[in-house]
Amino acid sequence: MAGCTLTRPQSCHHWRCVCRRLLRGIIITEASDSDLVYVNARLNPGSPYTPSPPNPAVTNLVATWHGRMLGFVQLVRPPPSHAPYVGYWLFSLYTLHPLYRGFGIGETLGRALITIARQEGAEEIFLVVNQTNQSAIRLYQKLGFSRPVCPTLKNNWKKKGACREDGVSRW
Repeated sequence: MAGCTLTRPQSCHHWRCVCRRLLRGIIITEASDSDLVYVNARLNPGSPYTPSPPNPAVTNLVATWHGRMLGFVQLVRPPPSHAPYVGYWLFSLYTLHPLYRGFGIGETLGRALITIARQEGAEEIFLVVNQTNQSAIRLYQKLGFSRPVCPTLKNNWKKKGACREDGVSRW
């Protein structure tokens, strides 16, 4: 094996086991304004971001380890003005630092958000995922999401021309 390098250490079982032990100190908290600025800079480089007042219809969680943000997830309860999403609880954003994928951080963030949604009375949570994003689909299946399509939502997207190869899943 001389001269070989491991390009994706996350794919190595032993590496994941060691890292899971090291990452036991992960803290899940509500995102601060500075966390939201950082997430926006990563997702929309070059776009200005001004934190807005807290929105009771949005829950933002971050996973941190020794002060470093590893992941972010957002749950949105859209207001009546945001058709076709009204009445649905949506996983809106889900992002993990690439070096820390495969260690259970996304699952921990997702479970924390599902717990919050249950406490607030959610009967179902929906998300949209591109069918080619197999790693995300596996994560969502671990979290209990299934592949059924929500016809009302999908039909509304078709009318707006937004429905391509995306799949709507529900928990």
